[in-house]
Amino acid sequence: MLKLSIRTKCKEGKVPLYTKMKINGVALWVNLQLVVDIEKWEDVSVSEKRQSNYLDRLGYTKKISEIEFGIKDLRARHRLTKESLKDVIRTVVFSEIREQFIKDEELEKVVQDRKRKDVKNFVKNYVDGIIKGEILNKKGQPYSKNSVNSWKQFRDHFLECYKHMSFTWDELDQRSIHMFLNYLTKQGYMGETISRHIGVYSTIITISELQGLHNNGKVRKWLSAPTLSDADRRKQIFLTKEELQALYNMPLTGTEKKVRDLFLIGCFTGQRFSDYHRIDENNIGYTKDGTKVIRLFQQKTKCQVVIPILNDELEVLLKKYNYCVPSISEQKLNDHIKEICRRLSETVPSLAQIERTLLTKTEREMEQDKKVKYHRDGQGNVIKYRWEMVASHTARRTMITNMYLSRNKDNSRKFTLQQIMTVSGHKKEETLKRYLKLSLDEFADDVARTGLDGLF
Repeated sequence: MLKLSIRTKCKEGKVPLYTKMKINGVALWVNLQLVVDIEKWEDVSVSEKRQSNYLDRLGYTKKISEIEFGIKDLRARHRLTKESLKDVIRTVVFSEIREQFIKDEELEKVVQDRKRKDVKNFVKNYVDGIIKGEILNKKGQPYSKNSVNSWKQFRDHFLECYKHMSFTWDELDQRSIHMFLNYLTKQGYMGETISRHIGVYSTIITISELQGLHNNGKVRKWLSAPTLSDADRRKQIFLTKEELQALYNMPLTGTEKKVRDLFLIGCFTGQRFSDYHRIDENNIGYTKDGTKVIRLFQQKTKCQVVIPILNDELEVLLKKYNYCVPSISEQKLNDHIKEICRRLSETVPSLAQIERTLLTKTEREMEQDKKVKYHRDGQGNVIKYRWEMVASHTARRTMITNMYLSRNKDNSRKFTLQQIMTVSGHKKEETLKRYLKLSLDEFADDVARTGLDGLF
């Protein structure tokens, strides 16, 4: 058994135990890294039994025996040095600490893995990452403002629904998915909004599966978007060439004039408000053939579009503001353009035509709170004047639809869908066609204009 002692003049406190031994013929005091209370050590040192009991209570007896065994082993192999002795002491004394540290690490991994696999935390943290710009889209770029809003809305609805039916990724099934869809329906959201949330939900399931949180991706089959007919959608309109010309010629002043001009610039460029409201002289240029164009990087897609300035009205509007469009917020534009079109409808009857439509969730809530009353026809369908449906995004639908309807003198189509897509920035014809806001009668007229010499 090693002879143990403390080396201090202090009367209280805690100090390490030492033992004295010869290493390579030199007597050395060796710090055993085992701490004792000075007063208690002095008290038990008078008796080997009391000292042994004290060391037992501290859990040191086994460690001291292991250190002693290590020293004997080193001597037997002629490898006893100060460094090798220190290694033995560290190995013995800190083995429990190291084991506990490993256990703590393993426990922390389990906790973190549970947190990572927790559906609620995953959805919350993933959307937070998108909001902060830490998680990028497929193109490696931050999500657009509209996309961020879609993710935030999905997160809020999902977490609210999750309160009533929690589950793990592996437990995600048809019932839990349908519960979310039923929740959205009961909240009064339109089919288009529900379809958007379905798309986000499907993406969340895919991403979590790719991160190894589950292999339950087959549940996506229950997330099929509902088939939407025209009756399931809000009525969306475009302005005809005649209505655009009347709006262009309408005498206005002040803010209303700027609103009208900004809206018309949108109608003649076919861009989203987020793009057409920021056109300035830096966006104006020419092609090699001398065509005057507007070059824009669309905020939503991060792709460039090149828009030829073909309408004299667009050139006049841009020159009026020295090629820097009026600074108007989207909300202000939406508020004013409806009033402008309402007054214009007094001389342009087509803007006063009545259309069947659906109310948004917000509109229904406002009607329920008796803040507004919407008109209905004899079948109970909500009806609105066309001027009531004009908003910032009407501009984009207007250009796309009018380009589609435009004809050459021989009645052939002036623009192909591909040409329209190069201006609008769409990548898929299917998406572009959603912007063709034609009624069945208007489609019939379009067919008739194309087939002047008969159907076959």
